[in-house]
Amino acid sequence: MTSRRVDNAGVIMPPPLIYGGGIVLGAVLEWTMPMRVQFLQNPLFRGLGLILLLGSAVVSLWALRVLSALGTSADPSQPTLVLADSGPFALSRNPLYLALTWLQLGLGLVLAWPWLWITLVPVLWLMTHGVIDREEQYLEDKFGLKYLNYKARVRRWI
Repeated sequence: MTSRRVDNAGVIMPPPLIYGGGIVLGAVLEWTMPMRVQFLQNPLFRGLGLILLLGSAVVSLWALRVLSALGTSADPSQPTLVLADSGPFALSRNPLYLALTWLQLGLGLVLAWPWLWITLVPVLWLMTHGVIDREEQYLEDKFGLKYLNYKARVRRWI
């Protein structure tokens, strides 16, 4: 019997579920053990949160549009057909994950829920070790020198 390698990154779970879990956990912690941080009541921080939420939406839509135009999927359980290196992918190797991070940070500011920032720590650890490291190895195996050159040229986050 032969073993066939699946043509995907083999991530531990879909990234939106990881971030969603962090947000839900942060909300539960906020409801059960609220933290009131005085400076978060300042409208400037809510405004910054709205800017992060808007930036998250813009970057997400931009990245998804680029992937669609290239004919490849944002879903890491699907094969990567081409290496995206234009649009937001010229600025960050992970613009969709950056957008999800901004989403969680922005929600924390708008809602004044510091638990959302605290739960972002394990989210980012899971993303790094359970998703991004695996994706980078997959892309290196699949695209070789082209990916290594891209990786040398573009930062992981920003």
